[in-house]
Amino acid sequence: MTARLSRAIVRGFLVASLTASAVTGQERPAPDVPRTIALLSAFDYSTRMNAARTLRRLPPAEVVPALAQAVRAHSDQFVRHRALVLLTSFNDRGTPDLMRGLLSDRNDRVRETAYRWFEQHPDRLLAPTLLAALETEQAEFVRPALIRALAALGHDTQVQRALVAEAGRGLDFFRSAVIEALGVHRATYAFDAIVPIARMEGSLQDDAVLALGRMGDRRALEILSSLTDPSLELVPAIHAAQCLLEDACAVHVGVLVDTARSRAASANVTRAAVAALGVVVSQGHAGATDALVALANDATGRLEDDVALAFSGAALRVPDHVIGWLARTADPVRSRAFALLRAGFEALEEDFAEERFFAAARAAYWSEAEGSVTRTVTARLIDTLEF
Repeated sequence: MTARLSRAIVRGFLVASLTASAVTGQERPAPDVPRTIALLSAFDYSTRMNAARTLRRLPPAEVVPALAQAVRAHSDQFVRHRALVLLTSFNDRGTPDLMRGLLSDRNDRVRETAYRWFEQHPDRLLAPTLLAALETEQAEFVRPALIRALAALGHDTQVQRALVAEAGRGLDFFRSAVIEALGVHRATYAFDAIVPIARMEGSLQDDAVLALGRMGDRRALEILSSLTDPSLELVPAIHAAQCLLEDACAVHVGVLVDTARSRAASANVTRAAVAALGVVVSQGHAGATDALVALANDATGRLEDDVALAFSGAALRVPDHVIGWLARTADPVRSRAFALLRAGFEALEEDFAEERFFAAARAAYWSEAEGSVTRTVTARLIDTLEF
């Protein structure tokens, strides 16, 4: 796709009519919506991408019913998944009922998307349903999404008991997802259950340390200071947690930057430092965002892939923070950040979270005046990420 064509497509989206006009500015027949939806599973990437872009730019009254019907009944299971992901960006009032009906769907991808949607749109009346699913859901990439949906209902005492129990049992892969979700949702009710895991050497220790930091309970500072002689790979997580607990955060960010840049540190340690910075960014810390993106300027390029993943992961967690940061940042840093986001999104393949990021960019665009920096930045962002 040429740059001129790509920019024209974005402009076509950003005009108030939101109609499917041609990039030349001339009218063309409206696309065949069912056929375009079917192309969401095309083998060719550009075909899939352009189908999704076309559907995003159609009037909601035209595309939402067709997407919902595809989710319910399309014969191609991947089309069902992609149609559901696209549907989430339209904020249609019929989406909650549709999502509730998909929680027991046979398609793993569809169930995962439904659970992730309910993490963003918690429904306390669903607590019994989600708790029952906890007894049966074993799909490797679906169960973590279920856990996060439950963690969003942390005010429910039954949910609290269930998640505390899950943090201490089962496979480490699933326990890691529980511990992370408890931290992200600031589940201080699980503090006492996480402390022993944070003190125990093993694969879950860094997850637990970061969870204590994310919870924001300053009692964790004493726990972290008691971790004598931690492994070199754990040290970055400790610094990130201390930063999140507002304990001289700028100092800890500086240590993480120095560790990431150190030629004496192993690849595992530098990777852990970059990832730890990403965690701090995901809490909306502007200074850590500056520092993380700056790491990609290493002349050897050795940190670029890790930075792209960490920065993009944070952007998917806190899209408003990253979009606002981009609007405040001047080139060439902004251009560098765009490139990192594109590379990171391609590597992460987080369909639902990326669609949520697109919706945030679209909202940011329309919330600002014509000709504003935010409008310019978000239009360029949509173009760069091929939304």
